[in-house]
Amino acid sequence: MGADRTLALELDVCAEYRIPHSAFLAWDQDDRDKAIWHWIWKRQECGTCGTREEEWDESRGGHRWAYVAEKRRCRGCEVREAAEETRTAEDGRGVHIVMIRNEEVLHRADS
Repeated sequence: MGADRTLALELDVCAEYRIPHSAFLAWDQDDRDKAIWHWIWKRQECGTCGTREEEWDESRGGHRWAYVAEKRRCRGCEVREAAEETRTAEDGRGVHIVMIRNEEVLHRADS
């Protein structure tokens, strides 16, 4: 499969959409092309800030001040970062904090 770049690309797109390759192949060719190009386009975004290189590059139609930075508070990040601070050497390597929905509290709020 390493030599078949098209198949590898299609499988990456299928993984992103969480669909079997056979379902992807059932799509219209135009829809498959769009999905592949969207996946490629999204992969070109910075993984940290989400901007794209050409948005900043004036020679490519971008602007030096294409974005401004703004502070925003995310309660989820706040809770996760607080939990990160509780990690100790005894936890060992490879321990990381994940967010799990608190269904008990959420169901109680629906009642």
